[in-house]
Amino acid sequence: MRLLSQQDLQSLKGKRCLLRINLDIKDFSKESYRLEAVAPTIKFLLDAGAKITILSHRGRPSGSDPKLSLKPVIDVLLRNLESIYGNRISINWVENLRFDPREEQGDAGFAQELAKKGDFYVNDDFATSHRPHASIVAITQFLDSYAGLLLEKEVVNLSRVRDNPEMPLALIIGGNKIEDKEPLMESFKYKSDQILLGGAYLNPPVLDINQETIERYQQAIALAKTIIWNGPLGQVEDRRYQAGTKAVVEAITQATVRGAFSVVGGGDTVQFLQQLDLLKKFSFVSTGGGAMLEFLAGKKLPGLEALDRSQTTN
Repeated sequence: MRLLSQQDLQSLKGKRCLLRINLDIKDFSKESYRLEAVAPTIKFLLDAGAKITILSHRGRPSGSDPKLSLKPVIDVLLRNLESIYGNRISINWVENLRFDPREEQGDAGFAQELAKKGDFYVNDDFATSHRPHASIVAITQFLDSYAGLLLEKEVVNLSRVRDNPEMPLALIIGGNKIEDKEPLMESFKYKSDQILLGGAYLNPPVLDINQETIERYQQAIALAKTIIWNGPLGQVEDRRYQAGTKAVVEAITQATVRGAFSVVGGGDTVQFLQQLDLLKKFSFVSTGGGAMLEFLAGKKLPGLEALDRSQTTN
């Protein structure tokens, strides 16, 4: 992939950048980490003198839906950037791409229409890079294309735990969507020293892990030098069933302090950690849910493959 670097600063000055980021956010207070994660790439582009137009989506609309407009998220993003950098930020944006069905169809004609708005393209949306959508894949046929700083960070850190983890390795899997996590389980069944299960993996009536399980999991995590976690271990939306997940969080953060490399991902899991103000206690927090699962399972992500092809063709 072609990466943004200091060498690009002069060449990007005055050029129009189409920046694909993830703004698929329902509750700004619970998911602000996604907005914070893209700030370094935006700052890099602004410092380079590029003119940014944001491409993104929210939800799964059927046609145009004002409730899924990007505007409220864009407003929050701009306020956050201005509070960080102390300047008024001028950024253009295109309304929710999924209002047009051609986006999810991966339509090349739609991608070409988008491409006319920019001189180069940056994908900083790892969380959607497992989708072969027009603004993720097809657009790279028409513009010089780069991986953003966040996307690069995702690939580096997730590759580390997938390809060269320090052992022992503990894989912690909870939450719902069991079928989405089966490939990861299959891929890691011989790599992991411990696979710790919770949530729907145990038994859908089971709302939290019990004290005996907590103690066993704490012991396993304490021995691990690499920890991968996706999915709460109980119904954490209800305070009565948070004890097991909180105990596991504490065990992981203690292991991280001792030198373990901890990676966490998945919307529900990261939201829970943000509520506890513990995101910074982990070595790496992925913005991807399904994309993280597929990448770690060894699947090819269409968005990453498109950037690889673009480097050789554009």
